[in-house]
Amino acid sequence: MKTDKTILPLFCAILLMACNTKKTTKIVYKTLPDHYKANWTSLRKHQTPNWFDNLKFGIYCHWGPQTVEVKYEKDEITRLEAIEKWKGEKFDAKNWVNVMQKAGAQFGGPVAWHGSGLVNWESDITDWNSTKKGPKVDIYGDLSKELRKRGMPVIASYHTGNFWSRMWGQISKENKTYLDPTKDNAMYATLNKGRVGNEIFDAWYARISESVDKYQPDMIWFDTGFGGTVPKELRGQMHKGRQLPDASNKLISAPESYQQKMISHFFNKGLEWGKEVEVVYKTHDIPVGIGVRDLEDGNLIGLQYDPWMSDVNMQRHFEWRSTWFYNPVNKVKSAGTLVDMLIDMTSKNGRMLLNVPPQEDGTFAPEIKKELFAIGNWLKINGEAIYGTMPWVLFGEGPTEVTNPGHHGQGKNHGELIPKYTAKDIRFTQKGKTLYAICMDWPEKDLTIRSLGLYGKLYPDDIKSVNLLGTSEKLNWSIDEAGMHVRFPKKKPCNFAYVLKVERN
Repeated sequence: MKTDKTILPLFCAILLMACNTKKTTKIVYKTLPDHYKANWTSLRKHQTPNWFDNLKFGIYCHWGPQTVEVKYEKDEITRLEAIEKWKGEKFDAKNWVNVMQKAGAQFGGPVAWHGSGLVNWESDITDWNSTKKGPKVDIYGDLSKELRKRGMPVIASYHTGNFWSRMWGQISKENKTYLDPTKDNAMYATLNKGRVGNEIFDAWYARISESVDKYQPDMIWFDTGFGGTVPKELRGQMHKGRQLPDASNKLISAPESYQQKMISHFFNKGLEWGKEVEVVYKTHDIPVGIGVRDLEDGNLIGLQYDPWMSDVNMQRHFEWRSTWFYNPVNKVKSAGTLVDMLIDMTSKNGRMLLNVPPQEDGTFAPEIKKELFAIGNWLKINGEAIYGTMPWVLFGEGPTEVTNPGHHGQGKNHGELIPKYTAKDIRFTQKGKTLYAICMDWPEKDLTIRSLGLYGKLYPDDIKSVNLLGTSEKLNWSIDEAGMHVRFPKKKPCNFAYVLKVERN
């Protein structure tokens, strides 16, 4: 974790108070214009906020006309027709946040823009927005307001893909050109010497910066189209930032200048608002050290040096049409599977952003709520081993590790490649003087934690007590060269993953 060294807002506030001591003065956080410049070197001064490091579990919701399309056979309905049929008559931001909180989420937010020219907020630029089309509600605005009431940080995601086909309506407040989705706008795909024209990226910037200014999110997250490195990795053309020999060098990405302009605008807005903000991106879509990287429906092998996030689909991918939007064919991952993933990611310096897809009318299906609330029940008992923790020097021990890492690695084969953990698999987190040893399944016999043996990281007098969260029953435990031996009680305190609280001197 890096420490935030930005002191300009505080310095300006102190100066303002010193100059006007006889009046009650509201502190206004002001910065010099473009405190963050639109270049990578300047943007790398940004520091990951401490509050972000404490967040381990969030929820966001894919909801849009794609949810309507699921009901129809392929090619039977157009995106524009789906927008007309998308009523969302039971959307209730309070209910959405109630569900998030009951599931134990610490933060949440909307999918602000996904897969078409329709944006999910009340736009002053384009009439193709959710207050004038579809459900005719301000999804982003209503949800942000309700999350903020509950003290939950807001994350907003933007999924724009092939840019030229995702801009509908007026380009920007400055450029009145109107892009009609019923017309052929393909000319914009090649205006820039064979590449997408700047008019399209002007529209992209105008829309996202508008939503940032209106709703002041704490985090903004850009999907694969932002930098285009994920498709190249999935196609075997790039690996960990290396362009592979004989592979295509084609990259579908927003221009660097627009990426820099957007991120600097957001960071500077954070300074203006007097709060720390964060940007999340995929793989190597921007240079390292500027934001937090995200994996799509995937996990990583081993303990990671930098904080990271995985956006995980709650549904398994049996049918790929309108993936990530609610589809009853795509069966829901069990609470036990999702808790195991959350634990493993947290132990490796990660966090989970879980996609919880609403139904067409804006409500959540019973099978979705059943598993969500089971996660929440587990977190009520064991959340202290997740929330606000940090990794230990070892993330875990045992025979099981992720075998299919990276983007979509946990989504392939209908989710069957997600590891199935055993009682010998232990994951570690820590907070203050407390070390948490999380047993991923219930041990039939006494549990032995090899990493806590006599000659391990902890010395003999380091451990003061050992307790099992969720029970007041006293545990019998001992330490020898082989490890720490713990006898579990006969009754399970919860349904999956069992947390030993190890107090250190």
